[in-house]
Amino acid sequence: MLITIIMFCLLSYLIGSIPTGYWMGLMVKRIDIRTVGSKNIGATNVFRTLGRKYGILVLIMDILKGMIPVIIARIYFPQEFQIAWILIGMAAVCGHTWTVFLKFKGGKGVATSLGVFLGLAPVPVLIVIPVFAAILRFTRYVSLGSIVCSLLLPPLVWIFTQSLPLLIFCITMSLLIILRHIPNIKRLMKGEENKLF
Repeated sequence: MLITIIMFCLLSYLIGSIPTGYWMGLMVKRIDIRTVGSKNIGATNVFRTLGRKYGILVLIMDILKGMIPVIIARIYFPQEFQIAWILIGMAAVCGHTWTVFLKFKGGKGVATSLGVFLGLAPVPVLIVIPVFAAILRFTRYVSLGSIVCSLLLPPLVWIFTQSLPLLIFCITMSLLIILRHIPNIKRLMKGEENKLF
């Protein structure tokens, strides 16, 4: 069983590693998305650089990179192997954040984490999505919405799942996202953060 879990984790990492934003930039405008805008390979930079259609497409694909491996894991491994689900989800986020295709440099992991938790704990995610949408609507800061929702998700995961492993995983992913957003936090505090539109 351990070997099977490891194989699933490796496959999940490879799926998470697919640099959708980077490849989209090459296919659509033959540009390296890492050299324009915020220089990030995520959906927000694609949205600003390539347009709304491609930004939304990359967002959906990045979400699916996290959700599909977890759903497959939940089908394959029974409830008592919940830790396997979590490890496989973590592998997908690590793949997106440190992708093997771009010398282990990738995105901030927000969309892929969202996909992972849609697979692991969908109700808490469905609660924070409107919060994110409201923050984006009134401030136009994607980073602020991501940070706030990262802080909101762990208590909601605990309320709705009562799973300590899931809570620990959620806190870990939230901390990772916040750490990856430190430059954004500094810009927000200075009033220099880029708005989505």
